[in-house]
Amino acid sequence: MIEECMRNTYEVLTEKQRIEDILEDEPTSMFFGNPFEIALEDIDEMIKFFEDTEEYEKCSELSDYRNTRDLDIFLENLRIKNGQTPYV
Repeated sequence: MIEECMRNTYEVLTEKQRIEDILEDEPTSMFFGNPFEIALEDIDEMIKFFEDTEEYEKCSELSDYRNTRDLDIFLENLRIKNGQTPYV
């Protein structure tokens, strides 16, 4: 069951499938965390899972996603702290 959750969430985060498509194929499908608002810690758990299953390409893709997400969070916090700038 955890494997299916990890794989479904991986597919959504890497834009290989949409949630709607996964649920259409299998209405009782589950996900690891909330793919729309996944926490960085959840991404780390997914990377660890795929390391354990020796699926290093997935680890690499998730690591890239995590780095992008981390930068987005940093920039959003900076915007909140300093206010909106005209240079977007």
